Amino acid sequence: EEYGGILGRIHHFQNPSDCSAPSTKFFVWRSRSDNENDTRGLTAWAHAASSHMLHALTDADQPGAGHRILINDDKLFPMAKGCEHGLETRECYFEPLTNCKLSDVDDYETADPKSSNIKILSKTDEEYDRNVRTLYTSDSIWFRKVKDMYSWTGLGFNSQHSTIHMTAASLAYYFRVKPWLRKEIDERLRRNIPLDLNPQRTIGVPIRRSDKCHGHALEGSASGELECPPLEEYLKKVKEFLEFDPRIENVIVTSEDKSACDEFLEVLRKELPSLRVIQNIGDVQQGTGSGSKLEAYTEGSSNAEVVASALTSLHMHMRARYFVLTSKSTWTSTIAVMARVYGFASEVIVFDIGPNKNTFAHLARRGCA
Repeated sequence: EEYGGILGRIHHFQNPSDCSAPSTKFFVWRSRSDNENDTRGLTAWAHAASSHMLHALTDADQPGAGHRILINDDKLFPMAKGCEHGLETRECYFEPLTNCKLSDVDDYETADPKSSNIKILSKTDEEYDRNVRTLYTSDSIWFRKVKDMYSWTGLGFNSQHSTIHMTAASLAYYFRVKPWLRKEIDERLRRNIPLDLNPQRTIGVPIRRSDKCHGHALEGSASGELECPPLEEYLKKVKEFLEFDPRIENVIVTSEDKSACDEFLEVLRKELPSLRVIQNIGDVQQGTGSGSKLEAYTEGSSNAEVVASALTSLHMHMRARYFVLTSKSTWTSTIAVMARVYGFASEVIVFDIGPNKNTFAHLARRGCA
């Protein structure tokens, strides 16, 4: 398809030939006022970016008005503290969202307060004049939900442009890693993934616990969101997959929670010794999914090592067909969604043992909304 499908179209619109032209409109993703203590994890940031991007590309459900270019500010990115590969911003790890620079946008701090070129949203769903050249996000972690997700692509309407494909493509665009990080992830994958692994015969078990669970005592992390299922529930579903498909050979087990991971691996090897267990060797397992104080949880580990570990786990699970997870976790739901669209196995099947009731959870469970 022209421009390489949805992902190619995102790249095309995000990288214009003339960023300084008066007709080039922007949507500036602002950091929160207390951004240093922002507890969002990798996939929470990615989902905010995905939603803001669809807002920009459709100009909030009015693609007839043109599109905007999503650009983030240059404030501190909490997970980039101590960055050794550039500034302590998102670009420490990921490629810029656009080839445009902040110098191309209308700066609200120096502009005439009465300027018609600038609008700062007071809330996510606030209406605005589509002629405004530079629009700024509100100070909320949330985002506007876009209904018309497709027409801006110009690719037509068919099954290849479903909600899950659009969502996965925008997440993939956000997660384009810098060369140094790509090299690090590649080396880890080569170390962890057996050459004879068959994705069609592999179960993925991304266990998300620690600060996701109600009642945790991790200082600086986000509050818990669910009653984390007992590890026996994960084992039960693994056994059910084996009954469904006796050809299953492998199980990929990852978790940010080392104690839970070790406990599950011990039970797994005892109960199902014939399964080949694949782990993320060298995983920092920092004990939290929050991003504001990663360096404080594991002695001697840097934020960069935590990010590399997490993204390695995500890529490892792209080699699985069957999944046992909790869709209440954005992290594990992202794994399932990305596996359905970009994974190595066909016909992905998900057991959700910690269900959530929103569109993204439906995409993880069933592949459709």
